[in-house]
Amino acid sequence: MAQRSEHADRVLDVAREEADRFGHRYLGSEHLVLGVLRDGGSGASRVLEAHGVDLADARDELGRLADRGVVPGPRPSDAELLGTLGIDLTAIRRTTEESFGYTALGWAIREATRARRRGVGRVPRTPLRDPPMLISQVLVHAGELARALDLAVIGPELLLLGVVQDIRTPWPRCMNNRWRRQLYASVGLPEGYRGAAGPLLQAVGVDLDQLARALWRSLGRACPSGATRRAGG
Repeated sequence: MAQRSEHADRVLDVAREEADRFGHRYLGSEHLVLGVLRDGGSGASRVLEAHGVDLADARDELGRLADRGVVPGPRPSDAELLGTLGIDLTAIRRTTEESFGYTALGWAIREATRARRRGVGRVPRTPLRDPPMLISQVLVHAGELARALDLAVIGPELLLLGVVQDIRTPWPRCMNNRWRRQLYASVGLPEGYRGAAGPLLQAVGVDLDQLARALWRSLGRACPSGATRRAGG
């Protein structure tokens, strides 16, 4: 199974910082696009720049998407909200870990938030859990591409190709359940959210077919027939 490269992990870290910058309490594909641009130094960022996309413009457009309700406006973090009640979330986490251990805390959080059959019966998240990563389908597509190309690592280029595939491919029905709807509501997302990278790239004038072909070229491969126009494209 292909693993993410250090460069890809760095892009994800920067994407989280971009989400924080907007006051978003989740990590979506739109933040991943910003992370690629801000990180720079990768074939993926050069491809976006060659298509006339820069970080400032992309940030501006994501702000406009927030104004339109496609993504949330700024929201306080769990720690900030609890702080207004005099509750120190960091101290609670530290005390809990000291009493029961980091592994036990992680197991308890997973059990508390794990969706049951049909997505009902458990809360989707707790303040002790990091903001949710809503890019699971992007990572799935990037992993499938890595396997198809016989690559051992997933770099920024495959991450961005995964974003393109995610935009083009309808999400599985299992991704639409009560548990996920509760998760979206908890971070302020509209119920129909499927990632906002598509609207963001469209707003900055990027043609997805051209972007896909350029990313394949950056990997030294020809774009496979049918890889640009997919179901839902």
